[in-house]
Amino acid sequence: MILKYDFEKNSALSQNANQPLKARLAGVLDSLDSEFNSLKLDAILLTSKDPFISEYVPLENNPRYGATGFTGSVGDAIYWTKNSSSKSRVSLFVDGRYHLQADQECPLDLVEVVKIQVEPSIEGAVLDRLAQNKDLKIGIDFERTSISTLERFQEMAKSNGHTLVHLEGEKILSALSLPGWKVKRPIFSLPVSATGRSISKTLDSLKKFLTEKSSNYLHVTAATDDAAFLLNARGYHLPHTASFLAYTMFVAQELIVYLPACSAGSPVELESKQKGEYTVTVIENDLSALKKKLSSFSVNEIFFNGGMMNGLLPNLLKEVFPNAKLTQDCKWVIQNRVRKTPEEMASIRKAFVRSSKAIAKTLRWGKSESQKNKVSEVDLSKYLYDSYAAEGAVALSFKTISGAGPNSAIIHYSTPSTQKFFEKGQLALLDSGAYYEEGFCTDCTRGFFVGAENGAKPEAWQKDIYTTTLKGAIQVFMNPVKGSLSGKEVDAMIRSEIKNAGYEYLHGTGHGVGIHVHEEGIRLSTLSIYPQSPYACVSVEPGIYLKDQGGVRIENIALLIPEGENYAYENVVFVGYDWDLIDVSKLSNDEKNYLKNYEAQCKKMGTQLMECPL
Repeated sequence: MILKYDFEKNSALSQNANQPLKARLAGVLDSLDSEFNSLKLDAILLTSKDPFISEYVPLENNPRYGATGFTGSVGDAIYWTKNSSSKSRVSLFVDGRYHLQADQECPLDLVEVVKIQVEPSIEGAVLDRLAQNKDLKIGIDFERTSISTLERFQEMAKSNGHTLVHLEGEKILSALSLPGWKVKRPIFSLPVSATGRSISKTLDSLKKFLTEKSSNYLHVTAATDDAAFLLNARGYHLPHTASFLAYTMFVAQELIVYLPACSAGSPVELESKQKGEYTVTVIENDLSALKKKLSSFSVNEIFFNGGMMNGLLPNLLKEVFPNAKLTQDCKWVIQNRVRKTPEEMASIRKAFVRSSKAIAKTLRWGKSESQKNKVSEVDLSKYLYDSYAAEGAVALSFKTISGAGPNSAIIHYSTPSTQKFFEKGQLALLDSGAYYEEGFCTDCTRGFFVGAENGAKPEAWQKDIYTTTLKGAIQVFMNPVKGSLSGKEVDAMIRSEIKNAGYEYLHGTGHGVGIHVHEEGIRLSTLSIYPQSPYACVSVEPGIYLKDQGGVRIENIALLIPEGENYAYENVVFVGYDWDLIDVSKLSNDEKNYLKNYEAQCKKMGTQLMECPL
């Protein structure tokens, strides 16, 4: 069974599958040098982004993957040309989620893996490395780099005598033997009943905000979830992403939707009644037509979010409106999207009930079946895929993480194997999510112990890391959280349970969840710039990972419901815990009461993993 909006494996990447990775990479790196030899570059920056600054970019369209073989969703690289003095051909920068995975996937004699610790900025690490040199000529694709990032690179370059040269993304892809990405899928309206939003309602609010700042405004965005939000629509144009590949420009009473070459030909099927008094104009892959359309308006200020805007799009707008002011700190979409409507919260709750049933069913099967037969990581992942399909899922919201034994300690392990099995006495980790017809994604992580029915008992370290993680994971669900706390402070509160037990985890505690599985506007992490927000949807996912042994992550999702000056973290995930791994003696009375009630809810819904002993 194939989910409705799943993408079949692209054969273009499998053409050279039998060629060893090292040989393949050596060849494409030579091609990269040859392609840009005349420019006499010292380095080329290779991002994991596309022109929409997307997180989940297909490998076919991912320059960093093409030069390193690393498949993780986050991480950037520097390719050092033959003109440079670097000992490594490529430097790959990854955060704590991907340290082990990068070591496994990359040929380490070609690729230097630069491991960043507890969530410092990958961008900052790349800047620091480049700043260690002077007078470099550096190639960078401005179109795959956000304006905010590009400005920081330009500042670094100026301070160190570097020169930045724009390289066309298509030429980089071609040199790396990557085919790029093109899609033709309908862009369609969601019912107002599923979101509480419509095009006219959203644009009324945006227009009010803009007219208070400028009489002749233009709001532009390159982010695909911004487009989905503004149009109350979905398109599933990328793997694991419900949105669609479009640039949107709002000016006067008109919303212009520009479909570039990668999505040209995708039908735009919007409900007319949702538009109200506004006009929605679709222009496909014709820059001259776009400029002509824009030139019919008078614009004196252009608003956008520099963190999610590619470095070339504003240049195009400045050609049309040379005297317009650029205002790049406009966060209106983020701030309004993060606050879910009652209808959106209802859709999210419904989606998580369905996902909870699929996950619980899979965990029960994996825990039982692995004691009778060989169950591989791929087997468990496939069983979950089919279980999601049975619940009506239309797509996965990210690639399922299915890790056995030592692989459960690889934080974002995304390459499950048919030859790695859930063995007696080991830990298993399952992290997954799905989309349903309402267009909002789910996300949940659970694990289990293999072999209890066959007499195996968890080792002390296994029970310790599971129980400690669980205690951290349920903290914010037990009592209201002060509304004055920032995302950093909530992260610290949850992380302290782990740290006090002598552990640490190299990732954030929580991210926003909505149209995309990682949604801006709320974040619980050491680097969070966001406050808590009413009616936001956020993950809570502490973990403990012991290299070469095993790992635990427990992830629930919360809706933040205002209660006076506090927020109640309403849990929407109902998947029971593995009581083989819980040391009840380490639970407080409050924790026992919470877990007893939680497991009772799971039992009622049919989503328990096993009977609760409390």
